[in-house]
Amino acid sequence: MADALASLSFQVLVIGSRSSGKSSFVRAAWNESSDHAAGEESADGVQIRKVTSLYSTFTTVVDFLEMPAEDRYVPLLPHFGGSAACIALVVNITDPHGHTDLCNRLAALGAPAPCGLLVVQGSLPASAASGEERRRLEPLRDVAARWGLKFLRFESLEQMEKGRILHAVCDLVLGDVPDSADPIHLVGRRVT
Repeated sequence: MADALASLSFQVLVIGSRSSGKSSFVRAAWNESSDHAAGEESADGVQIRKVTSLYSTFTTVVDFLEMPAEDRYVPLLPHFGGSAACIALVVNITDPHGHTDLCNRLAALGAPAPCGLLVVQGSLPASAASGEERRRLEPLRDVAARWGLKFLRFESLEQMEKGRILHAVCDLVLGDVPDSADPIHLVGRRVT
């Protein structure tokens, strides 16, 4: 009889401004899921999508919590960020205020999660792309380095949906956990 797979659960907090691509990010992770019946719910504006998948020798159950963009939710970020194993910040490169909005949301979080992603999606029109896109990307890369965030860049939402988002999140949260899921390796990771 085969051994049962260890089951691990954790939360990913998804943050970004309106039209940044948060929902596409979560949908991309859900599309990788091995259980499309896992579930979706909404609580006071926060969208929660449960994603179940196999990762290494684990069954993972990941709750993606998508925070609304409205300013009234910003004071809640420390609470949700404090229980998340990973924080995914999503920015649309076409938003001229994307860097400022990102910095404001990071300041509201206060302290970084054990791991995080900075996902930059979109592209500027070809006529403005080279210099302006580079000017917008440099401060975003600096923020990622300063906060210890893995930087992911997608030219389009379609590219992001093919980007193995769930696998990237699991790599960050569980990548160096031994196959046995020894509890000592989970200390401080906000994984159960």
